[in-house]
Amino acid sequence: MIMGIGIDITELERWHDNKVSRKVFTHSELQWCKGEPDKYAIIWSIKEAVVKALGTGFRNNITWRDIEVINYQNNYLVKLSENVMNTFKINYNRDVFWVNVTKTNDMVLAQVIWERY
Repeated sequence: MIMGIGIDITELERWHDNKVSRKVFTHSELQWCKGEPDKYAIIWSIKEAVVKALGTGFRNNITWRDIEVINYQNNYLVKLSENVMNTFKINYNRDVFWVNVTKTNDMVLAQVIWERY
């Protein structure tokens, strides 16, 4: 069953002078980005799409760092904090977050589908 769908689009231009990265991204996300604007935009859009799929946005004590984006062989995986897992009763044995990212020269679009089996 589809539990939620989230979509976000982000302009790459806003990430050339990134000042929010340390507040928004985890240490491993910063390591992967290495100052590349497109990577910051990808992670930002995925996190935004996740909270939209959850149906809450960044409310109910959900922070940017409660969602971690992992790049594994050019596939994006979502790792959620225990806080988010408990709040939404998410169990990785039955819940999947499908992530799709499309990038152009000036935009990143992320789509996240939360599916429960």
